[in-house]
Amino acid sequence: MSQSTNRRSSLQLIASKTKFIFSLTILLTNAFLASSQVTNYARPNILFIAVDDLRPELGCYGATKIKTPNIDRLAKRGVVFTRAYCQQPLCGPTRASILTGLRPNSTGVFDNRKDFREKNPDVVTLPQYFKNNGYKTMTIGKVFHSGFKDKISWAEELKPKTLGEPYPIKALGGYQLPENRQAYQALSDALSGEGKTGEDARALLSGPATECADVPDNAYTDGITAETAIGAIRMSDNNPFFLAVGFAKPHLSFIAPKKYWDLYDPSKLELTKSPLAPKDCPPIALNASIELRARTDMPKDGIISDKDAVRLLHGYYACVSYIDAQIGRLLDELDKKELTQNTIIVLWGDHGWNLGEHGLWGKTTDFETCARVPLIIAAPQQKGNGKSANGLVEFVDVYPTLCELASLPLPSHLEGTSARNLLNDPSKPWKKAAFTQTTCPAVREWAGKPLDPKTRESFATLMDRIEKNIQEFDSDDFSIEKYNEYVSGYSMRTDRYRFTYWMDNRHPEKPLAIELYDHQKDPDENVNIAMQPGQAQLVKQLTKQWKEGWQKAKPKLK
Repeated sequence: MSQSTNRRSSLQLIASKTKFIFSLTILLTNAFLASSQVTNYARPNILFIAVDDLRPELGCYGATKIKTPNIDRLAKRGVVFTRAYCQQPLCGPTRASILTGLRPNSTGVFDNRKDFREKNPDVVTLPQYFKNNGYKTMTIGKVFHSGFKDKISWAEELKPKTLGEPYPIKALGGYQLPENRQAYQALSDALSGEGKTGEDARALLSGPATECADVPDNAYTDGITAETAIGAIRMSDNNPFFLAVGFAKPHLSFIAPKKYWDLYDPSKLELTKSPLAPKDCPPIALNASIELRARTDMPKDGIISDKDAVRLLHGYYACVSYIDAQIGRLLDELDKKELTQNTIIVLWGDHGWNLGEHGLWGKTTDFETCARVPLIIAAPQQKGNGKSANGLVEFVDVYPTLCELASLPLPSHLEGTSARNLLNDPSKPWKKAAFTQTTCPAVREWAGKPLDPKTRESFATLMDRIEKNIQEFDSDDFSIEKYNEYVSGYSMRTDRYRFTYWMDNRHPEKPLAIELYDHQKDPDENVNIAMQPGQAQLVKQLTKQWKEGWQKAKPKLK
């Protein structure tokens, strides 16, 4: 073979090898990019739905009175936690807990005026943690408590899609009927005089407790919130998102389009079977229903009439069905975008709400009606989907659960336990106890803080009677400052009992009162048995368990 032939063969071989290496490089690069895209896309989206003042009185919880077909549809895709509990039955503190994974004593938030970052400036919130791990975090509506957006948590605060109409948050109370708008405006003008502005007017500036207007869903705030969230889902790309959607109803006032009122016949609505305060219940455990009484069509004192109670019940039910429809719109959009099988959906109500039970209308108490909350987690391909989990869980458990579902390491600050195991086996035994706490509701019901002078003056007759009852209860050491600033009730729910320890936080060793309800015999908590003969040993045992705290109540994990 000639030298030129050898040279030509060598060059051909080099070219062939170069072409092969180049082709292999392209192939491997494309494979890497494709793998990266698949991995990124395979990371689950999070749809995080918050509902204000929602009781677990839903079809998927065995209730038949309220029509909630869309929430029930979601429940069939996920796990319903039948015994989930909030850390404090008030908007600000409970949202701070679920979104930071910390309990109230750690967040420092006990009322609706406190920002959790005052005590924890560097804490990483749930959405912030997902944002730090590559998620596009978006929010619309009430997720953190009103006024506390926590901008660092979000990649984008969605602008309401109003379809040409103003977003009705706080505008004339959100009312649509002209007479209600006029009444609200007149009250606002009356409260705008010298000495009545700002914080002092907040509790007093409320319109009627209900409104039934023949308007479309988007005439009210929550319809627009749903419309905005749908737009965000529609515009989603291959990057994983964490979309937090906060619905305002069924929070007072009970305002919903007429078609949802029409779902119910008021003549068939049943009032509570437990209208009286529990027997032997300390007066410091009850509230005055001031949040409701502040409405212009409600009595400032005295009982709520059966006629008004039926109207309130009707309004609450209508609001729940209205929110259920908005949730259905979100689920439909996920289906249309073919995202359902790659999206974890969490539905939670921030705390319970009394609808006349124990003579109460509202939240802020440690009773089961306020502490127990709806919680549904629908995560694709979990073995427990379509079932109910009866184990005790808490809101602080949501943060670690979502981290595990998204294969993210758990932040070290969390005070809850992941409920991932219950999603695969809902029948597993779980926590020994769940913990809820509140400031003294008798004097600190409104926003969880002491009443301002103007509000106290407006409800003078009512508050005089309440304070007199507390003074008789605590005759040796009563002061309004003590109950305004230092008294709290710490409640523990075990499998059988609700145990509540009331104390002056300056002197925790000596309880002011103890409540004990046996849910096996008294599921409606109508009789406090703490002081009954033969209960001393049980009270001692539960006191010990409560003092050991949430650390000792954790489930045993394999």
